[in-house]
Amino acid sequence: MKNKLFALYLFLFAFLLSSCVATTGIDQTSAITSSEGDLSGRTTYAWYQNDPSAAANYMKGYGPSLNSNLIRAVEEEMARKGYSKTTVNPDVLVAYDVSVSVPDTMDKPDLYGPGFGYSYAYMVGYRYSYGNAQMPGYRAVDLFKQGTLIVDVIDPKSKQLLWRGWTEGAVKNPDAGYGKVRSLVQEIMKRMPTAVQR
Repeated sequence: MKNKLFALYLFLFAFLLSSCVATTGIDQTSAITSSEGDLSGRTTYAWYQNDPSAAANYMKGYGPSLNSNLIRAVEEEMARKGYSKTTVNPDVLVAYDVSVSVPDTMDKPDLYGPGFGYSYAYMVGYRYSYGNAQMPGYRAVDLFKQGTLIVDVIDPKSKQLLWRGWTEGAVKNPDAGYGKVRSLVQEIMKRMPTAVQR
């Protein structure tokens, strides 16, 4: 009886171990597109908000290097996708977020824009106010897992979200070097349509 019980435990342990190994490679990167999210013919972009609307307010463990690394990585990927940065009449606007947990005292509706949660971007003074056009699979930033990196593409006229890509829990180290940040951004943005030259 003991041998049978031991064999059963051994089998269950081996099964659980193999299940864990099989699921470790699951891709946690996703993307959604709005019904009006056709990016064809759009070749220029600008940041949704170039300058923060408020002074930087970093929480413990977060700082300016993550912000600058993300901006650099997104700009490099936009160029690789065929988009040119402009300051005049961009075809699309781009924004990023990193979902973070905050104390209850900071988690108040008046601290963030409609439809968006308190995020890393807010901590550097950004408050996004674009809509989501009822996109299937859309979630507010504060409903994503801690550390989720999000890249958004917005229509400059309608101020509606056209495309969103994200990786769940990607930012585990806010002080990660540029190489790590770039690889995270590349993983997300390879799902974004390439610009079609006019």
